[in-house]
Amino acid sequence: MLNEAPKKQKTRKPDTPMRHFWRVQKVCLLRAVTPCMMYLFMSLIALALQALSEDITWYEIALGSVCILGGALFNVHLAFQYGKMHYDSYLTGCLHRQNMRMGIVSGGDHRPEQEYRVWKGFLIGFYVGLPVLLFGFLAIFSATWRWAEVVLDMFAAWAILPIQWYRGIVWPGDQEWAYPPVSGGWSLLMILLPVLVTGIAYIVGAMYERRKKAEESRRTEEINAIKGKGRRS
Repeated sequence: MLNEAPKKQKTRKPDTPMRHFWRVQKVCLLRAVTPCMMYLFMSLIALALQALSEDITWYEIALGSVCILGGALFNVHLAFQYGKMHYDSYLTGCLHRQNMRMGIVSGGDHRPEQEYRVWKGFLIGFYVGLPVLLFGFLAIFSATWRWAEVVLDMFAAWAILPIQWYRGIVWPGDQEWAYPPVSGGWSLLMILLPVLVTGIAYIVGAMYERRKKAEESRRTEEINAIKGKGRRS
């Protein structure tokens, strides 16, 4: 039986400033996929709850708000984990750079674009809110504004539902669809939800990992000190 030829590993190109920029964008965009899906799933549940009655009711608003909050909590958990992973990668990068200054060639497949930076969490959150940015902008300037809100309902209901709740309570009835008293463009403000949630949770996750590493280092030093005293005695 013939042996399969080993797969050739792709050689990584040098990390120039432009390549590093696009690699960072790719990493942040991929990290945004899962939180975006969590918001989508919870938004679809919230949207389904709106069909319980023809008019907007307070219990529909309460249940829909819980769904939006659930998506944000998923976002917090994921961003927290991203912060921990990226800070660990940052420490590895520091070790690589220290070895380079000493003329030591480090092994491994460390990727600088995965290192922790304070702003990366906010960039990930911005990518999570891209559907809101696109269709919310169209809801402002498009003459057929209604279809933009329909698309928002499908892909980012968490951003447009608060606007629709407000309309349904203050201006009940079907007239709001023909002459909307409040533009769907106000949904653009909701992009602040994933941006702030992701950015803050990302930083908190990194700080947690830093404190954890510092505690592990302190314990290691204490153990080494105890061993040293035992040998001298």
